[in-house]
Amino acid sequence: MALWAALIALSSVVFNAYARLSEAGLGCPDWPGCYGKLFAPLTAQDIERAKSYEGERKETGERVWKETTQRAIAVSLAFVLLRLTVLGWQLKKRKRSQQVLIPGMTALLVASLTVLGVLTFTHRYKPLVQMMQIVGGMTVLALLWWIVMREQRFFRSVSASAIARSLRPRTLILLVFASLQFALGGWSMVNYAGLACPDFPTCQGSWWPGMEVLDGFTLWQDLGIDYESRLLNLPAATALHMAHRVGALVTLLYGGWLAMHILRVGNEENLCRYGLLVLIMLSFAAVLGVMQVVLHLPLAVAVGHSAASALLLMSLVTLYHVVRAPKT
Repeated sequence: MALWAALIALSSVVFNAYARLSEAGLGCPDWPGCYGKLFAPLTAQDIERAKSYEGERKETGERVWKETTQRAIAVSLAFVLLRLTVLGWQLKKRKRSQQVLIPGMTALLVASLTVLGVLTFTHRYKPLVQMMQIVGGMTVLALLWWIVMREQRFFRSVSASAIARSLRPRTLILLVFASLQFALGGWSMVNYAGLACPDFPTCQGSWWPGMEVLDGFTLWQDLGIDYESRLLNLPAATALHMAHRVGALVTLLYGGWLAMHILRVGNEENLCRYGLLVLIMLSFAAVLGVMQVVLHLPLAVAVGHSAASALLLMSLVTLYHVVRAPKT
């Protein structure tokens, strides 16, 4: 049942990303054109014009089915989580090691996300509220996948080995780096900063363009009249985009080093497959991230990048489960 809940949570993360991006979000609303033009904006002036562009609104029916699907996934997840929590308490009477804390925490988090869903309408244009939903969804996915790892027997723990003890803090550091990177990506997404840097590896033709960091990271702010018109000014959006790039570089370098280290020393404990898994997921997410810029943010690639980020999180949770400290 925990596996079903995790799969539903994964589908929720991916579909929510699709719904946000397809509503004129991070990517161009049309492709291969962009904001009604044949080619995507390449200069700072073109980017500013594109960010103030208001094309025709999508049909109400299209928005309704997206919203309905989102709610259906959320309700399904809530029911499965409720059943999982109740089942955990029932098994606790016969099996003292049965975990009930994490399912209970996850259920409370889903309830909190439901409240945030209401706030999304009353405070619809607050990026902070929307980012809390994104981060909360990823947290639910991580907790549910942790439950799956604890209950299954295929990915066995090797926590008693010296190699696992040495990998434990390093894996935790990578989890922290990745979590911060997910938050930066979410903040960039809800502020629609994907067009701020239309080239790669430079940004607006410069290695370090002009940025307004404080404006970009002001948490409680409006998007403007609505989230399809006025957005952050270009220097503020550039600060978000560059922060996400720098975070991606740090995560990729550290994660790549750790994965290669596991491949080198983990043969004795059969840890090589976990190092390979993390390396593949890191590469997958990085390649899709670069493709977003090179291809000027087509919707399919942007959604794929969100899905790859979720899979990367699951692979890191799997690795940490394998090398975690023994139960006390």
